Amino acid sequence: MVFEPSPYQDRRTWKMTPAMLRARRPYFKQNMLGLCLLLGLSGGIYTYTYKILHKDDDFADVPIPPVDEKELKELKREYALEKARRAAEGSSS
Repeated sequence: MVFEPSPYQDRRTWKMTPAMLRARRPYFKQNMLGLCLLLGLSGGIYTYTYKILHKDDDFADVPIPPVDEKELKELKREYALEKARRAAEGSSS
């Protein structure tokens, strides 16, 4: 597929001709204003969303129920066994 040369482009350099530049000049300010508005809106939405999602939420207000010493030892033992099992599976692969 060969592109047909446009009468508004220089056939050797493919740059816009002076006529095309003159035709586009009245719309440049409106286009830049629209670009700034769209970039500002999307940037504002992105920033707002980022700040909302990354609030400092350390769950300090959530009460942690007390854990019995016997139950804690059992959980630590289960964790150690699971860790050893995964290490054994990882080394055999």
